[in-house]
Amino acid sequence: MKILASADIHGCHAVYRALPGLVRAHRVDLVVLAGDLLGYTEGTTDIAEAQRADARAIADILRSLQVSVLYVMGNDDWVDLDPPAGPFMPIHGRRIDLGDFNFVGYRYSLPFMGGVNEKAEEEIAEDMASLERLMDRRTILVTHSPAAGILDLGILDRHAGSPSILAAVERRSVRAHIHGHVHHCFGRQGVHFNVSAAGELRAVLLDLDTMRHEEIGAGFPDS
Repeated sequence: MKILASADIHGCHAVYRALPGLVRAHRVDLVVLAGDLLGYTEGTTDIAEAQRADARAIADILRSLQVSVLYVMGNDDWVDLDPPAGPFMPIHGRRIDLGDFNFVGYRYSLPFMGGVNEKAEEEIAEDMASLERLMDRRTILVTHSPAAGILDLGILDRHAGSPSILAAVERRSVRAHIHGHVHHCFGRQGVHFNVSAAGELRAVLLDLDTMRHEEIGAGFPDS
């Protein structure tokens, strides 16, 4: 199974418009989006309403995809993608079995900007303890937050990852951990994949059978 994974698109419609072509060109079986999916215009007074409109526009763009989209939201998302129809499947707090693999999702990250999808580490630890029973060696864990100390060095050189997510990945020996949140740590370290696009055309292609990956895209796509 080949997946295309990205995160932190932040409502950049040019990136979303590029995804169907990437799916076709690389014969992708599944798209995975790991949070911070929505955007809004600077100076917007009602962020939630602006993001609801953005979610509808993004859903319209992605309806041409010929594959399913598994997603979690992120700390900069104030509403859910919540498309009324189409190939979208939210996976926060649940497990989806597809072929030989399964996908488990979690949306919360540590406090950062006061968003609705932020929690203290103690709360994340409780959540992850419940989710661990869903995980095994065939699991692709999709979170918005990084694991502590891995591809998580953010602004002011502070580590933004969760120790509880790291512990769950290690205890359950998951096949892959896909996340975003920290924009400039894009890439792979072991089973961890930071797929943060940072509003640009940037994603990771991952063959789950072989665990070979390819980093694709650079910069802003043509509008």
